[in-house]
Amino acid sequence: MDLKNPYIFFSLLIALNIVAYLLNLGVSIFWDKIQKNKTSTTKKEILSSLLTLFINIVIAIPGFILWINGNIVFSNLNLWLTFIFLFLLMDFLMYVLHWASHNIYYLKNIHLKHHEHSESFNCVSLYYMSPWESVLFGLLVTIVTLLVPLNMYGFIMFLGFNWFYGVITHLNISNKNPHFLIFTTNFFHQNHHKLFHKNYGFYTFIWDKIFNTEKTN
Repeated sequence: MDLKNPYIFFSLLIALNIVAYLLNLGVSIFWDKIQKNKTSTTKKEILSSLLTLFINIVIAIPGFILWINGNIVFSNLNLWLTFIFLFLLMDFLMYVLHWASHNIYYLKNIHLKHHEHSESFNCVSLYYMSPWESVLFGLLVTIVTLLVPLNMYGFIMFLGFNWFYGVITHLNISNKNPHFLIFTTNFFHQNHHKLFHKNYGFYTFIWDKIFNTEKTN
């Protein structure tokens, strides 16, 4: 399959993003049903989440152009090494960006929309954010691929993991365990939504420990 063919690339990109969006809705609704959580979703929230879905697709266009023009180069680096490298790097970079989104005035104004969901999550909470926030994440990922020649399939696997982890951490809590091994949980992230200036970590709580921004209860 020639992924540099724009018809193939964007057909797959659109299909996968739509499937991911629908899976997020399904998992969230099913979770709240079995946990007997009462949640509601407004028309405004649905439309906003669909805008995020659209931006997640559009933001791939600059990366695709850079790739076919040879500015982004994928390598034969081991798939798992690529995944581990991206996990560690993005865990740190996303912590820094997340901290900045709570402490730098202009970024804070952008991020506040996502924090409208502070007491509980609903089925679109993962996608409910300012359009600029989606753009910033897309640009961050594009810059990383520009600077480091990664394994393409390791990169795709990481993007899938990032989506999956976002779904998990935006489910309403079922227990009060902030950590699973080194990983953050939905309780950890929901505490972040409530406390605002604590628990910035995305995948792990390591950077919160180092910089003393963790709160577990």
